This record gives sequence, C-alpha cells and structure tokens, in this order.
Amino acid sequence: MTVISIDKKYVFTSVYKTGSASLSSLLTSSHSEKISLKHPIFKKTNIDSMFKNELLVGGYTILNNTIRLPDEYDVIKYTPHSKSSTIKEILFHEESGLVWDDFFKFGFVRNPWDRELSNYFFNNETLKPPKNISFKRWLKNTLREDAQIEVSKSPQFEYLTDVDYVARFENYTEEVKYIFNKLKLPLPNKLQHIHKTEHKPYWEYYDDVDIMRVHQWYEKDIEMYDYEFGQ
Repeated sequence: MTVISIDKKYVFTSVYKTGSASLSSLLTSSHSEKISLKHPIFKKTNIDSMFKNELLVGGYTILNNTIRLPDEYDVIKYTPHSKSSTIKEILFHEESGLVWDDFFKFGFVRNPWDRELSNYFFNNETLKPPKNISFKRWLKNTLREDAQIEVSKSPQFEYLTDVDYVARFENYTEEVKYIFNKLKLPLPNKLQHIHKTEHKPYWEYYDDVDIMRVHQWYEKDIEMYDYEFGQ
C-alpha cells in the first residue's frame, strides 16, 4: 500500500507485485508517528470513519480508501497502489501546506516478465477464480486493449512519475537497506516477503509468442528501466 510519512518526509508509491506489501509493512512498523486529523493536510478533505481508523495505525497516512474533496473533485477512489502523480495532486497543495519537493519520493519496479508470472500465480492461487487457467491463456486474456485494465496490469512507469528514486525488486535487500539509511530508520532484523509466490524461474514459463506479448505491453517499462528477458 502507499505510505506517506509527514514526520520523516517521504512518499512510498506502491507498485503492484514489486514487493510493495512487504516494504509497506516494514515502513509502518519502523517508527511511531502521530498525525492529528486536524492537521492542515485534511483541511479540505472528508474521510470516512474506516479510513480514519486505518490512517492512525502506525501513525502513517495510508491512501487506500475513498476521499471526497469538495469544490474541485468528485469522489476519488484510492487503491492501495496510487500513482505518485495522483498523490501529488490530491495531497500536496496550498491548503495542506505540504511541499512535494521537500519529500523523498520512491518506489520499486520489477522485470515485467517476472512480474507478470508472479501476478498470474498470485491471482490464480490466492485471489479468485477461474482456477487452473494456463499462464499462456491468462496472458492472452489480460494483456490486450479490450480487456478490463486493473492496477495489476498497468505499466510501472505510470506510477513513478516525478519521484526521486526508483528501486529494483531484483536487488530488494540492498535497496531496502539504502532506503532505510536514507530515511534514518532502524533496519529490521528480518526482511519479510509478503504475498510471495512459489514457482520455477520465470523464463521457464514463456515461449516466443508470450515473450513478445509482454514486451509489447510493457515496452516503455522495459526501455526506461533497461530490462531484458532472462535477467
């Protein structure tokens, strides 16, 4: 989930299937920070009681519920994976008193071929039917223009515009150490991995057609973050 700390001045933008659930958990347990609901950040924002309760857990602002902003916006629904551009627009403005450039903004990316396989196993085994659909069929059904696009199939670069640091899932342990040192937070003794899927190396699940299908869908991710199949 997306995590913002007013005290430590950081914005963690959570990109689906990049270890974001694990890092969110580490961040929210790393230090205690109390944010009053009278803080200027909420001056023009009405938040329902469920969100208020979740907001104060660990003292972090967690954007994963519905927020209504009067005058300028209709109801805006935050998923646990909110784009950095959306966070900036909604929460960093004159009324809130928050300045985007004063915060350290970061997120993770992952090799798109590996990410898609993890996405497949997570959805097929953990979330909902249809069960036992093949990976090839799943890719064909989901990575197409007329399919319902969910956050799980969105290109990663769309979530990480105007950020200071893009970490790589492939170097997860080293990246977490760097981030915690940067934020001056105590590093946990154990780096957990939530929602980890068990499977063979991702390249064993692909044929040439599916390699190209993922490449075409995530072409900009592959170009921007210099990913290759088989890395």
